[in-house]
Amino acid sequence: MAVSNKAIQIRREIQERIAQLIFNETLLDEIDKIPMKMRPRGSESFRCCIYRDRALIKYKIMAMLGFECTSEADELSPLSDFVLQSFVKAASDREIMRVVEEVCHGCQQNNYVVTNMCRGCLGRPCEVNCPKEAINFVGARAMIDHQKCVSCGICEGVCPYHAIIYAPVPCEESCPVGAITKSETGKEIIDFDKCTYCGKCVIACPFGAIVEESHLFDLIFSIKRKKKVVALLAPSVAAQFKCSLPQMKKALLQIGFHEVIYVAEGADLTAQQEAQEFVEKGGNLLTTSCCPSFVNMIEKHVPTLKGHVSHTPSPMVFAARLSKQRYPNARTVFVGPCIAKKAESFSVSEIDMVINFEELDAMLLACKIDPGVLEVEAAKIEASAEAWGFAQTGGVLEAVKKQIGEGIELKPLVINGIDKKSIKLLGTLSKGNQYNFVEGMSCEGGCVGGCYMNIKPQVAQTRINKVKEQINTEKEL
Repeated sequence: MAVSNKAIQIRREIQERIAQLIFNETLLDEIDKIPMKMRPRGSESFRCCIYRDRALIKYKIMAMLGFECTSEADELSPLSDFVLQSFVKAASDREIMRVVEEVCHGCQQNNYVVTNMCRGCLGRPCEVNCPKEAINFVGARAMIDHQKCVSCGICEGVCPYHAIIYAPVPCEESCPVGAITKSETGKEIIDFDKCTYCGKCVIACPFGAIVEESHLFDLIFSIKRKKKVVALLAPSVAAQFKCSLPQMKKALLQIGFHEVIYVAEGADLTAQQEAQEFVEKGGNLLTTSCCPSFVNMIEKHVPTLKGHVSHTPSPMVFAARLSKQRYPNARTVFVGPCIAKKAESFSVSEIDMVINFEELDAMLLACKIDPGVLEVEAAKIEASAEAWGFAQTGGVLEAVKKQIGEGIELKPLVINGIDKKSIKLLGTLSKGNQYNFVEGMSCEGGCVGGCYMNIKPQVAQTRINKVKEQINTEKEL
């Protein structure tokens, strides 16, 4: 997703500053100065004052380190204290994302609101058509009684002046499974028994109040200590960065990674095994397993399909296994556009860390490396064209279909992004036989539409297709 607001810009600036401090080996000495440097005296404030802004930046950094603001026994505790504590805090005790209560604006839950465009017209269609008699006129302006309003939206549709608007709570509106709601204090909380880690709320919040815990600290410290770290690059990396794959690989080696493995290699193995699994099931209903958010959604919200989810490991897992075989003493870090991959990694021993594309970009900026200008020799792209297509909606289906061949009839359904409508459809599949293979992608467009992609979907699709064409051309030569 392209940068669309300053909340995203602030998050990226924090990541870049932290990466730079770790690479410069000055984190403990300088991390407490980050809020002041981002909001220096005399600068513009986004809240009541720069001191409030500074406090909120501090709380966001604490959340990246894996700490709740409530764990701050003393408000004067420096960030450097939390850096030291993070080294001994077990990862299993943490949630991978959290709402920073102090940053959350507690958006008012009115839903439908009368604006000052109301003319108090004689017709008053809003009042006449309201099925709950929730609209009254005070003077010459309509007023909505929110105790009676059921948010049907009829008033919005009939107002001739478009004076009534729908005012959503952005994070709640974005969540397809109702996992984020208001607490008694009016601030948002995440119900992790419902959450699928799709990341939609992280992008939707215009205050940047939902923060993902970061492995960036652990990763850069590992590199600085000269530990071997292998980067596992998701296929969508070909769409995210304006450079060739050999250029990106060279950039990561310059940062200090020991080696780079393209997860597309793992995608080939996933397609082969998933096709074999489908054949062994006799062509009966099977859903893909490569998108962990989609799998989480089925487990938590469509239990009737749990028995139909493929047991084939995801491309990330296969790639990690390849890394452990080739470089037994190296740590693995998956790099992609997804929050759910971090949740998946907690149940996979071969994955040591997960970072997103924003964090990788912060590392490149901190090291002053522009992959697009690096000189590299021509190199053959590993894996098949279909494997790189895993980054797109329909790509997994295409790869599995090629592996199955002509033996069994494929009746596919492609879920292009999870929403309430698609969840309802999935709930009906176990009752009928109109489909026997379901490709599920939580993000619209597939991984190229992930929450940490910062380019337009059309551009992402074009770049992936270009890689696929290049591979097919190399095969023909």
